[in-house]
Amino acid sequence: MKKINRFFVGRDSITDSHVKITGDDAEQIRKVLRMKEGEEIFVLDGHGWEYKVQLTEIKKRSVMGEIKSKDFKTEDSRIKIILGQGIPKGEKMDFIVQKATELGVTEIVPLKMERCVVRIKDEGIDKVKRWQRIAKESSEQSLRRFIPSINTIYDLKHFCDKYKDTDLKIVFYEEEKKKGLKKFLNEKGEVKSISIIVGPEGGLSEKEIEIANSYGFISAGLGQRILRTDTVALSALSIIQFLYGDLG
Repeated sequence: MKKINRFFVGRDSITDSHVKITGDDAEQIRKVLRMKEGEEIFVLDGHGWEYKVQLTEIKKRSVMGEIKSKDFKTEDSRIKIILGQGIPKGEKMDFIVQKATELGVTEIVPLKMERCVVRIKDEGIDKVKRWQRIAKESSEQSLRRFIPSINTIYDLKHFCDKYKDTDLKIVFYEEEKKKGLKKFLNEKGEVKSISIIVGPEGGLSEKEIEIANSYGFISAGLGQRILRTDTVALSALSIIQFLYGDLG
């Protein structure tokens, strides 16, 4: 079966019968994929609607298509997952955003923490835009109907306060040896929303653990081994989706 390419567009680009694609996506259709008029794509509005579209006009940075059918889904996953990720150095955050999107995370919140070594300029606007683009591309590739929200950079207190009402709140701490994630999750019943905090390369400070605990986040570990920050995030998301979501 031939793969049909998928593209997210704004709702203002969709009418009852036609779709207009502009910018980089239009250039990808024209120059990279070398698609022709008459071929089909899927177009998504980021709010649950997926449209099967036949291309009718391909121009430089502008593509038009006719809607042939449409379908609606209310959600990507049975559980809402918010990942608060301490910003790591280099391109690790790019990798985390990409893979967390594939694993069905709902929101990704970059966190500026005590042991972050990366320098953030102008509130990280350029970095956030990059991560939003990565999330969009990963959502298209992984057949998601929704793009995870990539928020502006928060501090820990802001994150904990905003997500204090989720059903389950976990902060991963390498010094937590008594209570692992498996034991902690086995004690819980039905969970519809979960917030997790993962520190940067240097982990969380004792003060940050105290802050998270004061907002109801429970400290948990992932076993005896010390994991890299990108491994922690993806391992935790996989386990949570297996138990409560749609993996397996």
